[in-house]
Amino acid sequence: MRKEKILLSSFLILVIIILSYTYFTPKKNVNTIEFETIAKGQYSGISERTTIVIDTKEEWEIFLDRFVANKDNSEIEKFIFEEDKYTIITVTMHENQTTGYDIEIRNIYDYPNYIKLDIIQELPCAGCPLEETITRPYHIVAIPKTDKEVRR
Repeated sequence: MRKEKILLSSFLILVIIILSYTYFTPKKNVNTIEFETIAKGQYSGISERTTIVIDTKEEWEIFLDRFVANKDNSEIEKFIFEEDKYTIITVTMHENQTTGYDIEIRNIYDYPNYIKLDIIQELPCAGCPLEETITRPYHIVAIPKTDKEVRR
């Protein structure tokens, strides 16, 4: 009886691993989109987990007002947004009370009807020394102009 439980448990774990792998691995015929990182860091004016897609100069200006929010983000302010050339994508994490958190767009996949972001979120390790300070991790990238839906 004990041996059967171990075999069943092992089988279920294997099935979960295979399903997870197939779910998170993009299909073979999907192209990746090259992107340029505009800015990546820990401190923004956006405190919630969100994905923001910017297609116009007006949206860019509104975003900058919200994003900068009393922090020095000169790297982002130096970027010249050309709305006929770029779509800007920003991903953010929620507000955290300590350091040790991070978010990064690893890849962007181009499906026929949408774009899918491959994002990694890092959490602090147990027992690691952390500073008690508010962090709001973000990653901002520019891709060639697109009208496709962006999915996180």
